[in-house]
Amino acid sequence: MLGLFDALPFLIAQEAGAAAGAGAGLPNSGTALLSFLPYVLIIGAWFYFLLIRPQQKQEKQRKQMINGLKKNDKVLTGAGIYGTVLSVDGADDRVILRIDDDKGIKVAFSKASIVRVLEAVSEKDKPKTGEI
Repeated sequence: MLGLFDALPFLIAQEAGAAAGAGAGLPNSGTALLSFLPYVLIIGAWFYFLLIRPQQKQEKQRKQMINGLKKNDKVLTGAGIYGTVLSVDGADDRVILRIDDDKGIKVAFSKASIVRVLEAVSEKDKPKTGEI
C-alpha cells in the first residue's frame, strides 16, 4: 500500500513543469479567456432573467399591495391570522386588524406581516350612510 504513494513526488514535479510550459504562451491564454466570455455572459443573462427579475417584479407587486391597504379590506397575515383592516398608519408602519367580529378583538401588526389581501373593498361597494 505504501508503494502507491512513492510516485506522488514525480507526478507533482511533472505538473509543475507542465504549468511552467503553459505559462510561456500568454497570448493563447488571452484567446482562451475571450472564447470563454460569451458563456459567462449567457449564464449571467440567464441568472438575471430567471432569478433576479421575477423576484423584483414580485416585490414591486407586494409593495403596491401593502401601500394599497385601506379600511375594511380582508387580509391574511404571515402568522395565518385572518382579519379586517380597521386602520392603516403609514408613518408607524402599523395596521390595526379586527380578528373577531363578535368580540371585537383588535390586534396591531406591522404592514410587512400582511401576506395577502383576500377581499378588497372598493368605493362603490361601501354602504353609504343613510342608505339601507
